Amino acid sequence: MMEKWRKLFNEEMESVTSEGLAALHEEKFLAQVKYVSEKSPFYQDKFKQSDLDVSRIKNMDDIVKLPFTIKSELREAQMKNPPVGAHRACDVVELSRVYSSSGTTGIPTYLGLTARDISDIHAEAIARFCWGGGIRPDSIVVNIPTAPFIADTFREGIEKTGAVNFPTGFNTDRVLSAFQYQGANALHSTVSFWSYFLGEVEKAGLNPRELGIRTIVGGAEGGTKIIRPVIEESFGATVVEGMGMGEQCCTVWGECVQNRGTGMHYLAQGLVHVEIIHPETDRSLEIKEGVMGELVYTGLIQQGMPLLRYRSRDHVKVVSTKTCQCGRGGFRIEVLGRIDDMLTVLGVNVYPLAVKDVVSKLAPRVSGNIEIQLEKPGSAVEPPLKVKVELGESPGDKAELKKRVEQEIRSKLIFQAKVELVDELPQYQYKGKLIRKLYEE
Repeated sequence: MMEKWRKLFNEEMESVTSEGLAALHEEKFLAQVKYVSEKSPFYQDKFKQSDLDVSRIKNMDDIVKLPFTIKSELREAQMKNPPVGAHRACDVVELSRVYSSSGTTGIPTYLGLTARDISDIHAEAIARFCWGGGIRPDSIVVNIPTAPFIADTFREGIEKTGAVNFPTGFNTDRVLSAFQYQGANALHSTVSFWSYFLGEVEKAGLNPRELGIRTIVGGAEGGTKIIRPVIEESFGATVVEGMGMGEQCCTVWGECVQNRGTGMHYLAQGLVHVEIIHPETDRSLEIKEGVMGELVYTGLIQQGMPLLRYRSRDHVKVVSTKTCQCGRGGFRIEVLGRIDDMLTVLGVNVYPLAVKDVVSKLAPRVSGNIEIQLEKPGSAVEPPLKVKVELGESPGDKAELKKRVEQEIRSKLIFQAKVELVDELPQYQYKGKLIRKLYEE
């Protein structure tokens, strides 16, 4: 039976292949470079310090001549020329919204958007992601924002698909009520909330499948491939993950229903240009299957706070460059972890997500939840790395299980861990935390 809705939300853009991106983006890229050189005090200073003559930027290949932009620069710039900061490239009267996110330094990061930024970039990309995840005009979506500062933007993206937006906040009773009494059939939230909500449903003595959830979309953290089978089986729904960053676009990547679990599609064609660089040499890498590196984003049509070559600190692997059966033509990636979160144990790079992945394969003896404990500042850790592992439904012999987990980590990730089995680790409605610092910062 043929689906009554179109295959892709924006077929013209989403069907563009990796080979066609340069031609699609070049004119927008050159216009954006010219725009920031004329409108952004931040980039005017940055180009001057780099001794860069923007008239020498002639094509898409010249993007490597531009300096990188990093988050610490934005924190410094936002203290100048409020609102937002010296990287604001429009007049205050053109701003429609300023978001603030919780900063790791205690100082919020501010994001300024014009009306076009909201509708043509963030909402457009979110709509592409949601559509690829199965949301359609007949969907009623319980919307629990994956980040507080993008709540309104996700509302606009959901509504752009033609679906009904049903905001509830992190209130389990309201979420349950929406599904039980209001006919809601889809959910958008963080990965952590999926597990939390399932636990609350089961505590209430309800059958998750009777809630009528057919589509679940979300992201903002890793671990989807670990929890996906449990959530899909329990609710009888399809589950897809997306990823982006507020500074550029809330959603740049998203899985499709057809090939979920095999990588996230690049879906911000015409909105954000993506590079992959070597995180240590800063060299731009060819986007081809198997390549690994750090994602770097360049906004193509942003007005309020345009950023060029913005380093994401996300370490990824390209898993495919072939056109997918869903119709998307761009490449797909797998997230390996945050470069900022990477630890080294006797010279071996360790990503918390990789540890979680290895441990989770021992379910149901373990739940899959872990907590890496750091006793000293810095990324270099003296072995053994301390890892708390939450027990599952059928742990069996705990002494043997502890030894098995340590052996699996040693075998798969090539470093020594000291595992502590615990009955329960903290549960999170918002983002799960894989690292706990035992020292005072």
